Amino acid sequence: MPELVTLTIDGQMVSVPKGTVIVEAARQIQNLIPVFCYHPKLAPVGMCRMCVVKVGTPKVDRATGKPELDANGNPAIAMMPRLQTGCTTPVSEGMVVITADEEVKHAQNGVLEALLTSHPLDCPVCDKGGECPLQNLTMGWGPGKTRFDYNDKVHFEKPIPLGDLIYLDRERCILCARCVRFQDEIAGDPVLGFDNRGRSWQIISKSDPVFDSKFSGNTTDICPVGALTSADFRFKARVWELQPIPTVCNHCPVGCNMTFDMRSNEIKRVMPRENDAVNEIWLCDRGRYAHHFVGSKQRLTTPLIRKNGTLQAATWDEAIELVSRQLDGIRSTAGGKAIGGLAGPSLPNEDLFAFQRFFRETLGSNNLDHRSGTALDLPLDDVGAQFGLTSGTDLLTLGKGTVVLVFGADPEEEAPVHLLRLRGIDTRGGTIITANGRPTKLDQWAKHKLRFRYGSEGALLAGLLKPLVDATPTGGNRAALRGFGELKTALSGITPASVAQSAGVAAETLTAVNELIAGAENLVIFYGRDALAAGPNVTGALANLLVMTRKAGAANSGLIGLIPGANGRGALDMGVRPDRGPGYAAVSQPGLSASQMFEAAQAGRLKALYIAGLDPVGADPATAAALKKVELVVVQELFLTETAKLADVVFPVLSVAEREGTFTNAERRVQRFRQARRSLPSQRPDWQILQSLANQLVAEPVLAAVSGAAERSRKQARREESKVRSRTEWNYASPAEILMDVAGSVAAYKNVSYATLQGADGAWGRQTNENYYFDGTSYENTGGLGTQIPAQVETSATATTLQPFKSGGRVEYADRPFTLVGAPFLYDDSALMNDANLLNNRRAKAQVALHPLDAERLGVQNGDHVTLASGRGTLTLPVYRTRLAAPGVVVVPLGVKGAPLTDIVEGAWTAVSIRRAEG
Repeated sequence: MPELVTLTIDGQMVSVPKGTVIVEAARQIQNLIPVFCYHPKLAPVGMCRMCVVKVGTPKVDRATGKPELDANGNPAIAMMPRLQTGCTTPVSEGMVVITADEEVKHAQNGVLEALLTSHPLDCPVCDKGGECPLQNLTMGWGPGKTRFDYNDKVHFEKPIPLGDLIYLDRERCILCARCVRFQDEIAGDPVLGFDNRGRSWQIISKSDPVFDSKFSGNTTDICPVGALTSADFRFKARVWELQPIPTVCNHCPVGCNMTFDMRSNEIKRVMPRENDAVNEIWLCDRGRYAHHFVGSKQRLTTPLIRKNGTLQAATWDEAIELVSRQLDGIRSTAGGKAIGGLAGPSLPNEDLFAFQRFFRETLGSNNLDHRSGTALDLPLDDVGAQFGLTSGTDLLTLGKGTVVLVFGADPEEEAPVHLLRLRGIDTRGGTIITANGRPTKLDQWAKHKLRFRYGSEGALLAGLLKPLVDATPTGGNRAALRGFGELKTALSGITPASVAQSAGVAAETLTAVNELIAGAENLVIFYGRDALAAGPNVTGALANLLVMTRKAGAANSGLIGLIPGANGRGALDMGVRPDRGPGYAAVSQPGLSASQMFEAAQAGRLKALYIAGLDPVGADPATAAALKKVELVVVQELFLTETAKLADVVFPVLSVAEREGTFTNAERRVQRFRQARRSLPSQRPDWQILQSLANQLVAEPVLAAVSGAAERSRKQARREESKVRSRTEWNYASPAEILMDVAGSVAAYKNVSYATLQGADGAWGRQTNENYYFDGTSYENTGGLGTQIPAQVETSATATTLQPFKSGGRVEYADRPFTLVGAPFLYDDSALMNDANLLNNRRAKAQVALHPLDAERLGVQNGDHVTLASGRGTLTLPVYRTRLAAPGVVVVPLGVKGAPLTDIVEGAWTAVSIRRAEG
């Protein structure tokens, strides 16, 4: 428990933790001291002076060291000679604070009068109007009229663009520095600053390109005036016309809480929804500005059926009947094993559960996957569910005593808001360790950077595990764990020197990291695409680190896997995979993986392929040849993707804004989103389409079986029909009812329902948002905080077992000395980025990132074309010189048009040669 300090504010006593500033102490008793520059998430600076208060402290007798008493026997208070800033003054025992006498009011009145001297009277057209702290505070504390001569007003050119996303009106700016401090302290992008002095003092961008940050939109939220406005929302609507609908971001595994602000069935803007356990009050710019796919004119609006070689509009009844008839025919003649299903990791839990149920129960097939079936697919990840971050853990509370290992991950690109959360842990005294084959932005805040050679991840992890295994006493609890003997054998002969030689990590750095991990009070391990691509040997070794440090299942510790997609963890939980059902239950006969389905299709063994929310052909055009050999291809999609263009039937589906459902984020927090927008009558949610097909497929064999029994009475036949239907017919009325089935099938979800998600985790506490001038324009969370489901190790003693592991280094190729890595970038060319035109200049480009030293050796400059050659193929792209590529490593973005990595990659990393392209 923190040490408490008791003070009196306007005659009311309050006890708060030592170190609390006066403004925050007053908030505890709903006494809202006016502020402009102060923000609870930023370090206090006392720039605006709006929060000035009278402060007194108990007099102390210098001779005795005891408090002096007044005539009434109470401690005598010595008032400070000047007003103090409430945002920078920490409380002390016995302190007396006066927030509302005439002297304080006069000072606050003067501050507002000074701020308004050059502030334009343009509230009727200002985007901030209606949610503006300056408006609110002027009404409460400001002067009724100004004494300032209008002719002395400072004028600036207005507005000026700070990049593509943000506009700056310098006449409105009150120079509180909230935007500058956010970029410095929270985002870690010091791209804004001040220029000039006196009344010409102004905010400027210091970066090239201008305002170069993935979090720039947050500055418009925390700006206490209308100085910073969003290009996406500017002059689009008045805030009092908007209806904020709670939702969850569907772009990455963070699961940021936000709102769709609606007017006339149109998303006018996206705003953060306060949830300290997930995204606090922040959003990345993709989550904020890439919502335009919802209203895109490219959206599918009616079912399509292939007739005479072309896709043509059809009715729902026609499309459902055609698909059910053909699936039934294939099931009857070739069996369920001839039918495959792919459902993407951005679909909600309810749809994913319905998808696997449709395949397993209705079609009798385990040919299921949530991957695209290309060479870039990642191995399935189970350790994140087994040894995931312990339920109840809040990253916002972690600091001193916490060690965070970020292995094979680039949080800024894979899960941007996690970067802000990691920076917060560092600021609060935690220790960040990065382990990657290439530099990332997070490196600048890491205490240690383990830069390994791609392919030597196992050797590095062996070096981290070896001291923990050696320190385990014979006969101890750890030594009795299943798999300990095998692990000890696998690590025999491992030394810091051997790891340094194999992985390229200095022995002394490895030793220092070992000591930090062994002594950590809390151990959190993030792992991303590079670690996942390296396979279960690497992710299993990360789980072993938790087990050997006794952190598996311990409070504030565990794994966080950055699986691609908004619901990659949910797809695994729901059983959209060939080898396990919902809740990771084993299946009697594993089916085909995505890549195996395409092989089977090419060989003629797969007769039907049903694809929802994935575009395999867009990811790898080579898959088109296999699709063309399949008798029936059905696609459920938002857009006519490259895969949909080859389909026999295409169903138009609802977007995240037009329906409700749940996602499970990287920390295994299940969160609910709500319908914000009316859809077209000709569009349906994925689960509803599956239900229609399931019932159609059930009805036909049931009726056939009953009608074929002529010797039985009609009454008996109807009873048998009713009995069979009750066992097999789907009757979901909403996603909430599907989630009830999930709760009954997946043990970790047993306490998850729409009711519990509404008010999960008890009282909202600090999720309140008093007026607008403390947190900025972020919304109080009235949509629920979600429920963090337990990791398997928390509920099952048998789950605490060591994972199989083998050490090993990489294979070198003399004729291919470079290492090619496909890297995820936040701004890619995925369908969810459709119509996000404001982000076009930020999209990753089809180019090869080379370290300057490698570029010099090859004699190439930016824009020169080079050809990469692997054992599988070649790829020619322009060069981009950057230190974000390690020497000897070349980086090509994933999911970008014009960079077909599937033509050349051979695994997690690929050995390539590089030569200047001819012509």
